Amino acid sequence: MSDLIRIRKEIKQIYRKLKSFYEYLPRDSELDSYINQFSFAETLERIYAVGPYCWFISDMKNAKWVKVGGAIEQLTGYTKEELTNAPFIQAARFTTPEQLMATVQSAELFWQYFYAQPVDFRKNVKSSHTYQFLRKNGTSFHALQQSSTLFFDNLGNGVFQFDLITDITHLDAVPKLRFFLLDTNNPEHMKNIPIHEGIIRKTQLLPVSPAEKRVLELIAQGKSIKVIAAELSISENTVKHHRTNMFVKCGVKNMAELTAKALTMGWFE
Repeated sequence: MSDLIRIRKEIKQIYRKLKSFYEYLPRDSELDSYINQFSFAETLERIYAVGPYCWFISDMKNAKWVKVGGAIEQLTGYTKEELTNAPFIQAARFTTPEQLMATVQSAELFWQYFYAQPVDFRKNVKSSHTYQFLRKNGTSFHALQQSSTLFFDNLGNGVFQFDLITDITHLDAVPKLRFFLLDTNNPEHMKNIPIHEGIIRKTQLLPVSPAEKRVLELIAQGKSIKVIAAELSISENTVKHHRTNMFVKCGVKNMAELTAKALTMGWFE
């Protein structure tokens, strides 16, 4: 099997896993209506315009871009009509297979961290990554992509995501693949966590047992203690016991801290 075929197969597998984070999200008709009225071009121009940019708003449940703007055709080579309402898996065209695989792996880790946070904290968890962006005509530029969740449903699930893509070639001409998670829940001590696979895979020995690790993975997916107990065929008290043991072994106070440490140490496979 060639490397390219292997990479494509791995990308498809990871993408299927990513869909599980949002394909069953409930639909809020009021948000659907509001997103069509939402305008922030002036804010972007005044605050975020560090270079030529374009932006996308994604419907997470239906996996498609519902609005696009900025210098779409200049940066991507595609027209607004080609991208509006297109499935966002088409973003696979925007970079190389190798960088795409690393990006979707990092995105999976991001959502694990995101859904491990208390509902009220999720709005302050964002991501950014840099990569080589491939235009439709085959030319490329060094891109900075900043992503954040715009709107949530009443259960704390992300419904619409905003992505801002900026050409930063004038700042750094050589494209570099980097992926960071930004947690600003403590405004005086913000956390910028590197989660690109090539960075976090400086893995340290996992201090928890295989049973505890499985509980950790399921909690990071946003599942409740009751659901985890049923899925693993163990009691809820056993799940709580595993969780407490992990706190002690890893020197943390809560699940948010444990998930952040697991990401940094590369414990998620």
